[in-house]
Amino acid sequence: MLQDFRDNLKGSAKIVLVAIIIVPFALFGVDAIFLSGSSVEEAASVNGETITELRLQQSVALQKQQILNRYEDLDPSMINDEQLRGPVMQQLIRQKAVELAAREQGMAIDDKMIYRLLLEVPDFQVEGKFDAQRYEFVLRQMGYTPNSYNKLLRADMLNSQFMQGVSNTGFSTERENQLLASITEQTRDFYYLTIPRAPVLDAISITDEEVESFYESNKDQFMADEQLVVEYLELRPDDLVQEVVVEESVVNDVIEARISAARAKQSRQVAQILLEKQDDGSHLDKISDIQKQLEAGEDFAVLAEQHSEDYSTAEQGGDLGFVQRGDLPESLSVALDSLSVGEVSGPVETDLGVHLVKLLAEKKAELPGRDDIEPGIRRELQRQLALELLPERIEELKDLSYNASSLESVADRLDLTLQITEPFSRNGGDGIAGKPQVITAAFSEPVLEKGLTSEVLDLADDHVVVLSLRERIPSRLKPLAEVRSRIEQILKKERADRQLMERAETLVARVKGGESIEEVAKQESLQWHVNLNTKRFSGKLNEEIRQWVFSLAEPADSAVVSDLALDNGDHVIVSLTRVTEGDFSKLSAEQKHVLSTTVALTAASRDYQAYETLLVEQADIASKY
Repeated sequence: MLQDFRDNLKGSAKIVLVAIIIVPFALFGVDAIFLSGSSVEEAASVNGETITELRLQQSVALQKQQILNRYEDLDPSMINDEQLRGPVMQQLIRQKAVELAAREQGMAIDDKMIYRLLLEVPDFQVEGKFDAQRYEFVLRQMGYTPNSYNKLLRADMLNSQFMQGVSNTGFSTERENQLLASITEQTRDFYYLTIPRAPVLDAISITDEEVESFYESNKDQFMADEQLVVEYLELRPDDLVQEVVVEESVVNDVIEARISAARAKQSRQVAQILLEKQDDGSHLDKISDIQKQLEAGEDFAVLAEQHSEDYSTAEQGGDLGFVQRGDLPESLSVALDSLSVGEVSGPVETDLGVHLVKLLAEKKAELPGRDDIEPGIRRELQRQLALELLPERIEELKDLSYNASSLESVADRLDLTLQITEPFSRNGGDGIAGKPQVITAAFSEPVLEKGLTSEVLDLADDHVVVLSLRERIPSRLKPLAEVRSRIEQILKKERADRQLMERAETLVARVKGGESIEEVAKQESLQWHVNLNTKRFSGKLNEEIRQWVFSLAEPADSAVVSDLALDNGDHVIVSLTRVTEGDFSKLSAEQKHVLSTTVALTAASRDYQAYETLLVEQADIASKY
């Protein structure tokens, strides 16, 4: 009986029980009676098991999103789905081959492990708790059903288990550890001085004759690319908002729903003392006695612990946690409505018994004002209707623009604004001229040579454009005045680099002749540095210098002297005096563990890759890609 009451709660006490009931049903219940299209169309097969077109599409979309997450400034339109299909399919084939091998060897994933994982996924939670509706909504957005997502999750976990099993077989020998330590823990002693390029550049003057001579001899370097100006029509949902009409009744319904949803988020922290009903009515006498003790100042939590027969909450002083309207029987909700924080109700009867409830705290959600949310809701509904209208308008745009002599008439028919780009080259330009699809279409033969309008181009799911050539600006030689500064920089850099190289060769010869880096640097008024016991992976040294120093051969009878031109134009002269090999025996216990683990993991990774390749080579594979 008491369990029935607790099952009605939507707080923390209920979530595990609900998950146990709902999640298995969602995962293993009826998926779809009829499946068609990409969901079952075969893109590849591995040992008779199908990889569907839908699975490939989902994996391509995921790969694309991972690329965009890694390179935040990358234009999504620059990623071609077709170019991703081949590599992604190869990865899916490898995963399928591993999955089949794991299953053949008796590996499996326990259902409970999947349940626990799903319960912990933040995207499937509402206010920190797993929510079945949220779970199904997110899956739909990703293009999965509960059943297909379960299969994917199970396969990924199985592959991870298999890979971990192989990787755990990796080991390292004492000799391997010593060899790696001799390299990774190696230290080098060296001196170096720097010849900066900036002062040399500042001291160089370039004459007008030199600039003009270079310009005349290298005109091909100063040709401006061919440029185009195109006119275009864009079609997006925002362009169709004026065409749609939102019924006021729909706006009102959504407003009321938003306000109701906000109101539903109000919650109250409640504690209770519950007594089961007795045939002789003794529970009423007991509840009356508890009331008297409360009136006398006794603590509600202490009395709940002593007397409440809801044993799951009694130890917590009767605390039910935060609940929302609908979580409790209606009679209890009504009683709570009349209480202020800290007050206790009179006896309230439900099917479970007699209750005393105390209001411990309230979380009042801010209810949105109707006037505040109405404009935004109206815009949302208008955009939704515009989205529904968009496919129809796109078809009209395709029909009207096909073989159109001018986009101006198309703009008039569809009430769109004809726009014009700034000149742009094959490298792109500003705004829409920076889109790869636009650049490709503009410089295509039909548009550029035949003067036709382009096809309707998809720039995004809800954004299309059609264009035609307005002006073609041929390649031309840029005037000297436009490129003078660039030529001066080229000539200065060339002259400075020659001077720096000559000076570096002279100073290297002096150091090889017996002078020290310190002596040469002081005589030449240059900065110098000494680095002792420098490790291969030291982060305190310029990366270019460190890599160069550790690429030099070990010195024999004398120091190894060399010069290096840095990316910034400076020259560095290095004198390597000593190399000390790393000693595994001198490492701390923690360092030894890390190094040996690295060796083992490297070997295991190599073994796994080889094993995975073997599985693929031995598999019966058929693929469209």
